[in-house]
Amino acid sequence: MKIEVAKPDLEAALQVVSVGTASTGSDLTTHFVFRYKEDDNTVEVLSNNNRLGCSMPIAGCKAYVDGDERAFTVESWRINKWISAVEDAVLSLELVDGTVKATSPKGAVKFQSLDPSQFPYWDETLADTPAGMSLPAKRLQGALSHVKLFISDKDTTTPKLAVTEILNESLQATDKGALAVVTIDDLKSSNLRVHGKDLGQVLAFLSSCGDKAVEVREHDRCLFLVRQDGGILSVGRPHHAFPDIALDKKPDDPHWWSVKTEELQSAINALSASASKEDPRLNFALDGAMVALSMTSASGERVTMHLEAQEHGSLDGAPVDMPGEGFDIAYPYLLKLLSQWREDTIKFGLNPQLDKKTKKPKGGWVRFREDRDGDDYLTLLVWLL
Repeated sequence: MKIEVAKPDLEAALQVVSVGTASTGSDLTTHFVFRYKEDDNTVEVLSNNNRLGCSMPIAGCKAYVDGDERAFTVESWRINKWISAVEDAVLSLELVDGTVKATSPKGAVKFQSLDPSQFPYWDETLADTPAGMSLPAKRLQGALSHVKLFISDKDTTTPKLAVTEILNESLQATDKGALAVVTIDDLKSSNLRVHGKDLGQVLAFLSSCGDKAVEVREHDRCLFLVRQDGGILSVGRPHHAFPDIALDKKPDDPHWWSVKTEELQSAINALSASASKEDPRLNFALDGAMVALSMTSASGERVTMHLEAQEHGSLDGAPVDMPGEGFDIAYPYLLKLLSQWREDTIKFGLNPQLDKKTKKPKGGWVRFREDRDGDDYLTLLVWLL
């Protein structure tokens, strides 16, 4: 078997499937598999790292097949290094007695091929998967990028929180300190579930789609993301399901205030610069028409900055009813949220929990809500007690 392809077309395909290769090892997880598909006379390159797999048709690739050989493999880092060193021209890869001869106009090198029949192809699984839902890849990428900020990394102690899943028509993730909820109308009937460890590769694949759409196809063992040009990402479905949390998706909050996004980010950075590294608490309190932010500095003193409240109020028209000392949240969560916030102002939806006996606020949470390209992004940060 021999293939011929222009260098840019080969580079483009390998860049997509690189998300599925392992960085270390000596087995097929570190190899690209090149396979000729007789049914449509195309050549595709595949990868699999035991957690996810990827395939991509190679544009403009010509195949010359003689005999029964339909595939060969090349170690990923070796062929990438070779491609980066050769000139921009038509390249060829030819399997001869278990060795792959890679030829450019100025010469040839040889790579060892493993047995491609041992590769875990997903052809049958994909064929058994019903047609899915299509949406712009950037919308799914945005949603997964948001929940990735708040997903738990404690996959050994709390495996249910180390995944993100669509439950109750919304994509959700939490690490107990924050809860991220993204509602995409196109995926309301989906039951997508992805492990946090796989989100980096999933986002890289979605990024490679550019402005194109991606089809979301779901099997009980894996998730398939299918590009319009035939590229496929296969992601294993985690065994542990995300817990069914009672979501607070009501449209309004009992109390609120809003501040300028840029001013808030600057104030947090300034205060945290002098704060103790071990103390992430940032206190918020309403001081007249100002929002007071304060932290304990490394010297033990309290430092405060004031921001002008753009608006503040309550559903019943009464004054904002908050504890006199305000409330604390962990500022790293807020910085994560601000890193993706698009609007010029940010609204704090204040939800105090009342003590049953005293009827005074005792704990609670802050809700932040933003519309992004028609999708609802809701983030809840828990008050620290």
